[in-house]
Amino acid sequence: MFLRIGKEDLKASLKDAGTILFYSGISFLIPIILTIILDKNTNYLLAFSVSALGLFTIGYFLKNNIVTRKETEIKHAMLSIVLIWLIYCFFASMPFVLIMKINFVSAFFETMSALTTTGLTVLTPMLDTMPMSLLFWRNFLGWIGGIGIVLMAFIGLMTTYSKTTKLLTAEGRGDQLKENLRTSVSKISLIYVAMTIIGILLLAIAGQTFWEATNYSMSAISTNGMDITSIGLTGKNNGWSPVGLNNYWTNLILIGIMVMGASSFALHYLFIKKKQWGVYFKDPEFRMLILLGLIGTLIVATKLGLMTSFCYSFSALTCGSLSLVTTNAIWNWDDFIKIILITLMIIGGSAGSTAGGIKISRFIVFCKSVYWKIKQSVLPEKSYFKKSYNEQQISNSQIKEINQFILIWIIFLFIGTLILSMHGYDLGNALFEVSSAQSNVGISTGITQLGMPIGIEIMLIINMFVGRLEIIPIMASIGLLLSLRKRKTQ
Repeated sequence: MFLRIGKEDLKASLKDAGTILFYSGISFLIPIILTIILDKNTNYLLAFSVSALGLFTIGYFLKNNIVTRKETEIKHAMLSIVLIWLIYCFFASMPFVLIMKINFVSAFFETMSALTTTGLTVLTPMLDTMPMSLLFWRNFLGWIGGIGIVLMAFIGLMTTYSKTTKLLTAEGRGDQLKENLRTSVSKISLIYVAMTIIGILLLAIAGQTFWEATNYSMSAISTNGMDITSIGLTGKNNGWSPVGLNNYWTNLILIGIMVMGASSFALHYLFIKKKQWGVYFKDPEFRMLILLGLIGTLIVATKLGLMTSFCYSFSALTCGSLSLVTTNAIWNWDDFIKIILITLMIIGGSAGSTAGGIKISRFIVFCKSVYWKIKQSVLPEKSYFKKSYNEQQISNSQIKEINQFILIWIIFLFIGTLILSMHGYDLGNALFEVSSAQSNVGISTGITQLGMPIGIEIMLIINMFVGRLEIIPIMASIGLLLSLRKRKTQ
């Protein structure tokens, strides 16, 4: 899992990262325009402009001052992804520091939470007084992170252990990834935008204002789940919002959008572009997504109301985090409820979606591997039987890779839970919070808040980052550092 890489590989990664970072600076134009139109505040405009300039400068320097003849390979792309996320997150955090006057670690936490589509927030008490441009920036970062995750998964940069090229395989073009990548990526992006627009229209029909519908649609399709008021969907805002956000139609629409976000975008493509009308229910991941959500709802409904159970079960599984009750209420939920939701959070959504977790495809293969192991143990030694998933044969090496991934994922989960427990939190709530962070869900028991111990804040940042990039690019980066260090000492 660790990659051995030399200085030229590092240069290739830095140059590619610089190119992406340079053009990523364009994303700051959205909050800059909103600041001019809505906030009309010079200080806010300056905060976004300075942050954008810093990102442009770093990107320009790396793009134009690093010379390498290395052709970009997957290993370089993995390293570039880690660099892009960390550097972009740094500059995207600066508006929170400059406008809201919070410390950098908390600002970085908020930005990492948005970009990883987690939705945990330390700024809840400040949301009602936060400038509209900065409120939009939080959800826009989540929206960017969502499409970024889909495209990375589609290319295969971070989900080596699950079927991420469904689209190309279904079209019989699995060996032509490079030739068809640009066309396919543009189509997937258009579908993402179209679904966001459809979500806005549906939420507006359900009673939300255009501002609310835009923010919540972006939040739902990216399975980010960040709110725009201090009380979220639990009631009426005391500020500019003229209507209550919480009603059955709104909840059902948001869950529907989150389910679409947590489903493979290759399926959406096959349904919309290829007119394969039955593609969803032929897909084992989508079927399992719906089944697990309904099972979770029925189990949790023995302790909570049906609508609350429905919303939180699907929020946990799709990693969308609808906030229908207060964090204090979640803190006091029975451990039984938390165990069910933790399980759903860890499983997560489909590969090639905006959802987090270990992914349903890995969960299915893991369960099958247990069955295969039992079956193998009772059959004669030289017996053979087919091991397959979704009509694709699974090799023993693939099973090993999936199990290794899950093991490492659980190790990070254990470390995070241990850190929170060391700070005095009980095991149930600590595990719930860390599972929510690492699965990029965003449902909080209240542990996540402004002023929490910095050790917890940093650990949850690591959990969110590891969960979102699915460990592989991060391991590649560690391999780079070890390789370079070893070369220097030789």
